[in-house]
Amino acid sequence: MLLSASEGRHWRYEVCEHEDGYLVQMRDLTTGELDEDFSTIFRTMPVAFAYAEMSAAYERYAACELEQVQDEQIEFDVEATERHFIDLSDRLHDSGINGIVIQAWERESQRGTARLLH
Repeated sequence: MLLSASEGRHWRYEVCEHEDGYLVQMRDLTTGELDEDFSTIFRTMPVAFAYAEMSAAYERYAACELEQVQDEQIEFDVEATERHFIDLSDRLHDSGINGIVIQAWERESQRGTARLLH
């Protein structure tokens, strides 16, 4: 279930419920496709929301840099969202786990136990 979304210039960062916590995934605003390589799972909802906001702010900042546009508000947003994320992440001890790692764990658990005899 989608809980919230933060939009950058070209991507939307969605926070969804996940069996292990809260998943932040990246969706292309033009095509609607998910980026398979970008996903992070957090144990706490506030940190997931802060991460999505920070990611969107970074993307807007990077787009302005590429277009060589000066926008002090975007620079302020990046700094503020980064501080907020770091503060929450530190206080709640939740730095997130890359979604690719979770997929590897799930694949390994489905393989069953392998016995090693000496």
